[in-house]
Amino acid sequence: MNILVANLAGVKIEADGSVKHFIKAGSRWPMTIGKSRTVDYYPFPFWLAYTSALLKRDTRANVQGLDGVVLDKTGDELLGEVVARKPDLLVVELASLTLADDLEFLARVKNATGCKIVVCGNYATVRDKELLDQNPQLDFAVRGEYEMTVRDLTRALMDEGQIEDVAGLTRRGPDGKAVQNAPRPLLENLDELPFPDRDDFPATIYPDFTLYSPCINVLSSRGCPCGCVYCQERHVMYASPKYRARSAQSVVEEMILCRDRFGARQFYFDDQSFVVRKKHVLEVCAEILRRKLGVPWTVMGDAMFVDREMLEAMAKAGCIGMKFGVESADKGILKNIGKPLDLEKAKTVAKWCKELGIRTHATFCLGLPGETEETIKKSLAYMEALDVDTAQVSKAVPYPGTPMYDWALSHGFLATTDLNRFDGMGSSVMSYPGLPSTEIDRWYALFSRRVARKKLFKYLFEPGQSFSIMAEMWRRKGPLSLSKALWTFVRRAF
Repeated sequence: MNILVANLAGVKIEADGSVKHFIKAGSRWPMTIGKSRTVDYYPFPFWLAYTSALLKRDTRANVQGLDGVVLDKTGDELLGEVVARKPDLLVVELASLTLADDLEFLARVKNATGCKIVVCGNYATVRDKELLDQNPQLDFAVRGEYEMTVRDLTRALMDEGQIEDVAGLTRRGPDGKAVQNAPRPLLENLDELPFPDRDDFPATIYPDFTLYSPCINVLSSRGCPCGCVYCQERHVMYASPKYRARSAQSVVEEMILCRDRFGARQFYFDDQSFVVRKKHVLEVCAEILRRKLGVPWTVMGDAMFVDREMLEAMAKAGCIGMKFGVESADKGILKNIGKPLDLEKAKTVAKWCKELGIRTHATFCLGLPGETEETIKKSLAYMEALDVDTAQVSKAVPYPGTPMYDWALSHGFLATTDLNRFDGMGSSVMSYPGLPSTEIDRWYALFSRRVARKKLFKYLFEPGQSFSIMAEMWRRKGPLSLSKALWTFVRRAF
């Protein structure tokens, strides 16, 4: 059996010739990231890469991975790639933002190859039965964490089990209607998974919080005890506050392999929050020092979980950067979204990081429950006063399956229910009395220019790190792609 695990096309050419570049699998917020074929941000599609690696290890199938986002492929170009590989089974994630295009693409794949198609990810989890009942080109949907389910499905298709027994799978019954198998519990021991496939999903071409390139993304844990109302991972993929960590030995072994095999000059921990459990953090830091890794690293963290001792241990072990979410500087909004952040502590954490040589990057979000013009002004002032190196801002998108979606729909706060509009970089889909979507868009434009300038000036004053990132893009994607990415980056600041 030939299996293709694919991140669907990232580039769309509109009828007027304009270009949209989407990020899909690997992103917590699928969105339009730019208006050129090549962009400056590509998230690593961890679930797809773990699935590919697991299938290669645990089945007799011939398995390949393919990323239509990082390779800047249009649908037509990706179709040619898929057909050439002659899959018997195609495994993909669906993104609500590009749902119509992706379903049309999969119909073309079915027509051209006749392969069976499995859809996974957030949207497939929430709308599994609906997808199968309305789209004859789809054969299976997987709910929640999907690596083990796809493996068991593959074994069943190869006559090594019964499809009816595959936990987490939605399939068609004898009458053609969608039937849900028993749910699959969360994977308890993350060390059961192999390291993600970084051959077919090329390790060095996914920059994120990159200071030294090539930077390779790693996960040390899954889950978060917080209940932020917009979080798809928390409420859809895991549907649980349970936090699970890999062993420190496994984490550092993966880092050493990536250093030695792929030439990693930096790592980025893309956990929901690397710093949730102090014991885990201290163990990873100790193992990094014991194994003499010698490679710097950055993390997605949270100001609410860290203390000075933890940050000191991280800095000693090579941590040079931490992202953390602020989202809003209004305490009422933070309470509304379920984020227990102390705004004064966030300032203290930024101060500690600066003293320890850890670069900081703060994230903000406009249009959350309770947003007004005054709360946006408060967040903008807080961002400019916060002593962080860089920041970013997005628009609140209440994806189906999250508490925020149900709340916004029931209260009439959605400007549209058209999923093609659910784009953190597009027009706001949230609209409140006194703060319509057009005003959220206006404030976002101002806010995003301020944060883009902050980032641009930081890179200008640190040319060594900037040239390292550009050199890797030149090597992997060529000078034309690099120049377009740079233009996109600079344009955002003005």
